[in-house]
Amino acid sequence: MLFKEALDALQAGDAMRRTDWPIAEGYLKILPGMKHIWKIVLQPNPNAGNFIFSMDDFLGDDWVKLDPANPFPEPVVVEQEIAA
Repeated sequence: MLFKEALDALQAGDAMRRTDWPIAEGYLKILPGMKHIWKIVLQPNPNAGNFIFSMDDFLGDDWVKLDPANPFPEPVVVEQEIAA
């Protein structure tokens, strides 16, 4: 999803992140009653602060909504057979 779509989703109350962000970098959210976009970080300790966008963020097309039921799905690990 493009930045403009992500911004619309944030305004609608969704939590957003970029797929290339490590999970430890958290997600973005507009908190109730606030006018700024906050970055919520869960690791190593929960924390929130104003987020400053980079040009990569503005131009990125990898924005995704977080699923509230499963915000950070575990990566799928595929076992590979080792050729003998």
